[in-house]
Amino acid sequence: NEVNLVETLAGKQVNTLFWSPAGQHIIMASLGDSSSGGLEFYDVKNKSLAVKEHYRANQVMWDPSGRTVATVVSQPIAGGHYKYSMDNGYMLWTFQGNKLHQASFEHFYQFQWRPRKSLLSKSEKKTVIKNLKKYEKIFAKDDKEFLRSRELENTKAKRALRSDFRERLARLKDIRRQQKETRMALYDGYDSEDESNYILKETFVETILSTKEEVV
Repeated sequence: NEVNLVETLAGKQVNTLFWSPAGQHIIMASLGDSSSGGLEFYDVKNKSLAVKEHYRANQVMWDPSGRTVATVVSQPIAGGHYKYSMDNGYMLWTFQGNKLHQASFEHFYQFQWRPRKSLLSKSEKKTVIKNLKKYEKIFAKDDKEFLRSRELENTKAKRALRSDFRERLARLKDIRRQQKETRMALYDGYDSEDESNYILKETFVETILSTKEEVV
């Protein structure tokens, strides 16, 4: 088969590449004790890039479907002292680089995805491949609806917070209004909310920013 250069990504501080089993997406990672744990999620087709980080990560593992990826900090399974045990754990990401979950463990030796056995026959697989574009549209629609529902939930939560703040503010104002007479009595009849008790003065300050002298 002929090999053709498609694209060159220069200036990347990475030491390992991980292709998605589904293709199109690649993770360029900087792994190891002396590395930054940088992760670059790159979409080869759409040329989109998401830069993330998992400090001290030493493994990157795609799930069999290519939709989810795990980055792992694990200690040697043979045992012995491991100086970075405080960082043990894993993170789960979408193939676009959005973090889904994070877990930490004092002792963590290995991460493995459950093998995914195919439930389709060969003829059914051919049918799926033949209609892949149609399925992609269905998945894209489902993803879009999920994102929209999540945005609606976030918006609903923000509205609830605003409503709670306004109710609390109105309640505090009402309490202050009820305490006005007591407050004035403590100040010998002085009403701090009466604008006639204040003298308004306006002061103008001129500042010279620069000067320029010209000899005529």
